[in-house]
Formats: sequence, C-alpha cells, structure tokens
Amino acid sequence: MIAVEQEMTSRDCNEYTEMVAEVFVDTIRKSAIKSACPDPDGEITQALMECLQYVYLHGASPIRQIAAGLEISLSAASQLVDRLVKKNMVTRSQSKSDRRLTQVELTEAGQTAVREMRQRKTEWFDSILEAMSPSHRRALRDSLESFLALALETRDDADRACVRCGMGNVQSCIINKLKNKYNTTQQVSREESGR
Repeated sequence: MIAVEQEMTSRDCNEYTEMVAEVFVDTIRKSAIKSACPDPDGEITQALMECLQYVYLHGASPIRQIAAGLEISLSAASQLVDRLVKKNMVTRSQSKSDRRLTQVELTEAGQTAVREMRQRKTEWFDSILEAMSPSHRRALRDSLESFLALALETRDDADRACVRCGMGNVQSCIINKLKNKYNTTQQVSREESGR
C-alpha cells in the first residue's frame, strides 16, 4: 500500500499532474471570483458578472449568443439578462437588423462594474505572477500554451475557448494561433481535394 501511495504522489506521475492541474484550475476560479465579486452576498453574483463580462468583451449581443458563449441554456441566459436589466447594468432592445432578436448592451453602470471587476482580478493575478521569478512566469505561460495546443483538438474547441476570453484580435494568443492552424489545414485539405 505504501509503495502504491508513493507511486501515486510521485511528481512524475500523470495522476499527480492531473491533481495539481485540478487544484490550479479550482484556485484560479475561486480566487478570481473572490477578487471579482468580493461580497458573495452582494448584488452582483458570479453568474451575473460572467454575463456582464461577456457583453463587455463582445459588444451588443443577442441572448442566444450570450447563452452559447456562456454555455448555458437560453432560459438561464434570459433570466440573467432580466436580473441585470432590473439592476440597471444592461439594456435590452430590439435588433435594428432583425426585429425578432433582442440586443443586450451594457449601461454605464454595467461597464463600470466590469472594468472594476477586471481590474481587481488583474491586480490579484499580477500579484501572484510578480512573486514568481521571470523564468517561472515564462515556464508557466509556455506550459499552459503547450497544454492548450494539445487539449484544443478541433476548430470548435478553439472557438469555444476563444468566445470566453474575447481576445480575438490578439495574434500572439495561443488560441488564435490554433485557429489559424486549423484554418490553414482546412484550406490545404480543400485545395488537395479539388485537384
């Protein structure tokens, strides 16, 4: 039994790496939430803040797009938007191009809330990174990028990840690099099949 436990906790064991990764993800998520929404009983919950941030990053959005981006049901997205409208954080209006669709836009109060949340989250994350040596910061970034390059196996996987962050125009982003690779591969495949 002791030999099995030692084998499972070896730093070279994949299971140990998986456990550390789970703790890492959980720590990032909980700490980011705590810094973004410092008052858990406050008016803005994590779910509301994620909805606000989505609209902040993507601009005026139909509820269907918000639901897809947050990977929640259409009714859950509609309920979040209703709560944000009541808090004067967003407005809901008919789309000019298609009157059947409603557009959700941030109010000034919503923009301020998101900017403040993003600032608090950035300050927390920066404080952790600044405590690390430059070589450890580079190693963390490089390892995360390598992991994502392997884990996001398809264009759809990369698109789902990209929708969450809103960094579609940052060419150095690993997800954008993956999407470009998938586009090039798809284009080459089409050209080869056309021959």
